[in-house]
Amino acid sequence: MPPGGRPSVYFDELLARIRASDRGWSERRYRIAGRPVRLLGSSPALLHCLSRAFDHLAAPPAAEPALTVHIADGARIGLPPCPWELPPRSGKGGSDPEAAELMHVRDERVDGLLRLDGTSVSALDREAGIAVLWLQSQESVPRSERAAPLRAILDWWGAASGWRVVHAGAVGTANGGALLVGRAGSGKSTSVLACLGSGLSYAGDDGVAVSAGGTPFVHSLYCTAKLEPDHLRRALPHLAPALDDSEVAHLGKRMFFLSRDRSAELTAGFPLRAVLLPRVSDTQQSATRPASAGAGLLALAPSTLLQLPGSRAERLHHMAAALRQVPTHVLELGRDLSTVAPAIRAVLDGAGR
Repeated sequence: MPPGGRPSVYFDELLARIRASDRGWSERRYRIAGRPVRLLGSSPALLHCLSRAFDHLAAPPAAEPALTVHIADGARIGLPPCPWELPPRSGKGGSDPEAAELMHVRDERVDGLLRLDGTSVSALDREAGIAVLWLQSQESVPRSERAAPLRAILDWWGAASGWRVVHAGAVGTANGGALLVGRAGSGKSTSVLACLGSGLSYAGDDGVAVSAGGTPFVHSLYCTAKLEPDHLRRALPHLAPALDDSEVAHLGKRMFFLSRDRSAELTAGFPLRAVLLPRVSDTQQSATRPASAGAGLLALAPSTLLQLPGSRAERLHHMAAALRQVPTHVLELGRDLSTVAPAIRAVLDGAGR
């Protein structure tokens, strides 16, 4: 932790400011990783902006939420004075607002994440199950936060229940599914979206939660998908109507929410049966071949560790423990994307025997 005040003291002061002005806040309820979650937003528009990705996990109110997240607009609630000396910004992100420079703080009760440009603060009281996402304004919400909201908060919260957020896609059935891992551009999103309409349910294309204890389990977090629009129209033309309700994403991609037109094909999760490493190939048909758990970990770990704050050793151990329990295969993506789902099903059928 950087020199300065304790994160729990800062969190308590920020939460007190929020509670002093929480009249008329909007509320939505969800069930995430099997547990009740409540989101409270200082305005309906801000809450809508940051909750669309959870639409497929909407649930009726529970008696006592396991996690409550207050989403606060800086125009309404000011931050307490920062007790830490923030490191100078490196400027490596240039003018790209998505290239966030962050500082992680932690003590015995609270995790916090501060953007060095002052536009957001995320914090979780792990003991109380109460979190805060403070944003300078609705206009300053990063595209990445709209696509995968509360990623750090959910990861911190899930650690106590044995699951962590990983940078991966996932598809499957109630009997089990596959985790698709790899760097940007490897074909994760294309592979996952190619399975829509095949009977394989969608759990995510860029971020899911994975539990490692007992039988590994994949928990869906977001119903968001991102793909370059020309590629979507060319390779998956039946999904092109989703672009009508899409938003600008990163690196030329468009972001859309599958809950609008594909809600029946979304799932809250399934047992993990296999790990797949997509690779774009020149063949016509998609096919798989065995790979090592080490290759799977090498494909999954770097981007996951880069995206999320906290103990890298602990997170790496968690990923390795999950991947050791299931087979890993390379998924060679053929030009005929209708062959992707059958290739994945064959792996899942073999793993289930």
